[in-house]
Order: sequence, then C-alpha cells, then structure tokens
Amino acid sequence: MIIYKKKDWLPAIWHFHTGPTALALLRRLVFVLIYATIVTVGELNYIDFRLKDTPSSFLQATGILLSLLLIFRTNTAYDRFYEGRRVWGALVNNCRNLAIFFNAVLPQHDEGSRIFFAKAISNFPFALKNHLREMNGMHELDEVEEGERSDLNNFDHKPARVSNQLWVRTELLYREGRISESQHINLNQYLTSLMDICGICERIKSTPIPFSYNLFIKLFIMIYVAILPFTVITAYGYLTIPAVVLTSYVLVGLEMIGEEIEEPFGFERNDLPLNQLSQMIRVNVHEILQISLPHVEKQAAKPGFTIMT
Repeated sequence: MIIYKKKDWLPAIWHFHTGPTALALLRRLVFVLIYATIVTVGELNYIDFRLKDTPSSFLQATGILLSLLLIFRTNTAYDRFYEGRRVWGALVNNCRNLAIFFNAVLPQHDEGSRIFFAKAISNFPFALKNHLREMNGMHELDEVEEGERSDLNNFDHKPARVSNQLWVRTELLYREGRISESQHINLNQYLTSLMDICGICERIKSTPIPFSYNLFIKLFIMIYVAILPFTVITAYGYLTIPAVVLTSYVLVGLEMIGEEIEEPFGFERNDLPLNQLSQMIRVNVHEILQISLPHVEKQAAKPGFTIMT
C-alpha cells in the first residue's frame, strides 16, 4: 500500500503514475490517441462521417448515465476495500484482547504458556494473509511446538489450523483448572471471532463484481469514447485529440481504480498493507505478554517503514 502525506500532491501524483495500474492506463490511452487522431484528421480533411451533427443533448445524457454507473462502480469497489480494512481492524483488536486476557490469567512464571500464546496469536494474521494471497510460505510463522511447522504445511487452510492450536491449548488450561469456567466462556468469543474474520475475508475475496455488470461498463465507456470525437470536432478542431484523450483518462482511470481496489488483499500498490498489519499484531501481542522481540521486527510494524507491501 502506498503511504503518502495528504498535502503532498505532486509526490502522490508521481507515485500513482509509476504504478502498474497507471502504466496499463497509459497503454490504453495510446490506442485512444491513435483513434482520435484518425477520426479528427479524416473528418477535417478527407471524409465526412456524418456524425458531427449529433445533438449535444445526446452526449450530455449519455455522459450523465455513464457518470452514475462509474459512481456506483467506484463506491461498490471502495465498500469492499473498506470492509476488508474494517475486518482487519477487528482482527487487530481481537488479537490484542486475547493477549491481554491471557496475560491477566496466566501466572507470571508460566513463561512456556506465554510464549506459546504470543507465537500462536501472532501466527494467525500471517496465516490469514498468506491464505488470502494464495501463498504457501511458512517462514513468517513462528514455530510454537517442535515439528509444528512441517505439520502445518500439510494443511490447505492454515488459519483454521492455527485457530485450532489456540482452542486446544485453551481447553487444556481449562481442564487443568488454570482458568475458570467464566474465563473459559469469555475466551470462547475471542477465539470464535478469529474464524469469523477469516470467513468475512474469504467472502470478500471470492465474490467479485458480476461479470455482466463489469463488461457493460467497459462497453459503455468504449461507445462513449468512440462517439465523443464526432460531437466536439466542429467546436474544437484539432483540439479534439487532447480533449478525447483527457476524457478517456478520467473515465478509463476510474474504472481501472475500481478494479484494483475491489480486491483489497492482493499485492497491488493500493491494496491493504497486510504485512504491516500482521507485524503490528505480532509486536503488540508479544509486548502485552511480556515476551521480547528483536528491534527490527518492531520497526517493521511502524507506518512508513515501507512504501508498499
């Protein structure tokens, strides 16, 4: 995710136009430029395509309809992005609350259980991140028990396995009488919410914008851009070329931004900073349970440590 200062317009504009989305947008604009040039030169010098008398009211009405579609498209994409951020915010709070609960319940001298829960709770966001990104990397997960990493590697749904480890150890503490029944009941809601959060993230990832709706917007933009040069050429002349390119930049750009942010868990520069959020959870949980971490891991959790993840 791009980290920027809200008041620094020029650096933000620069970073946007160096990303893959902006480069893909510029490639599309090249085709628009070629098309607008052919139409303008041909209309002014060679062939009358007989479309320049198209009423301006038609273009205005079409533009209004297209604007409404793009507004709905962008809002829908941002809703998915914001819901993803909101549910990861809930994961941050839930992991902190779990750590606070175990810190209060576990005796100070029970370092083994403190280390286990610090590592296991910290592993869940990393396992969820890799699951959403369809990665099998295990190097980010701490080994909470001997041979546990190789065992975890055999599971397709690693977040469920990590959650299961927390459940099993909590049940063991309850059976040993180290936590009371009321504490056990209170812990259940925090442990259950981990997989609830995972399910919400999977729903966001596996439910894209319907294909027919997505295709219709692209088709509408193409038709609008195709008609636009004919409707303004009488008034603009050769200025029709930059006018059409600029209009296409806005319309196509909005559509591509919507496509990028509707999948908030990926690797794009505008996707959520899952690496940083996961690392922040790890640092917070270890600090709450009074388990030391290397300084470099604490630095990785701070905003601005990286430009994007």
